[in-house]
Amino acid sequence: MRILAIGAHPDDIEIGCGGTLVLYNRKGHEVYMLVLTKGEASGDPKAREKECEEAAKILGAKKLLFGDLQDTRITDGIETIMAIENVINELKPDLIFAHSYKDGHQDHRNAGMASLSAARNSKKIFLYESPAALREFCPQVFVDVCSAFDVKLKALEMFGSQAEKVYFRGNDRHDASVHQLPYVSNAVEGLARYRGFQAGALLAEAFEVGKFLLEI
Repeated sequence: MRILAIGAHPDDIEIGCGGTLVLYNRKGHEVYMLVLTKGEASGDPKAREKECEEAAKILGAKKLLFGDLQDTRITDGIETIMAIENVINELKPDLIFAHSYKDGHQDHRNAGMASLSAARNSKKIFLYESPAALREFCPQVFVDVCSAFDVKLKALEMFGSQAEKVYFRGNDRHDASVHQLPYVSNAVEGLARYRGFQAGALLAEAFEVGKFLLEI
């Protein structure tokens, strides 16, 4: 199976569905990542591109693609739709992961809407959450990522340029977390534990259903 994950910025995919992608890679499926910008509003774009490349290797992605859109200025219009649709037409993925449009960050929200438009002919689309997700985000699908969580955190460790962001910044409560990798705060694990509690697992990633064709 061929899987495409779409993110607005470097680190979005890793946060939202990194563990799930690791599990698919372990099963022998092809994982592709499309990052629409190079995150230039939050650091040097070349450095952020390099961080994203290193993280993609850790997740096991077969190929990392960039959409060359402008950070903080992604729209849900034709430019974004075509940037995504061209990749979908090239790869013909069986399963797509994209941003939920129920998100407070305009890039995430618009990327999510554009992804649904671009993937209108696709059969399976799941929408992941970000740290800016709104309370309206209501997942129906959960993935137990306990066995892949250390790899997810190692991928996130690559984003050293984002260390000061609240969802990366660590704290001194070393007894509060099993994982103590640099730049990764307890927030990442805390969210996974919360979603795991909802799903009946220790650690989970959560998704809304954009579309799911059940083939019997």
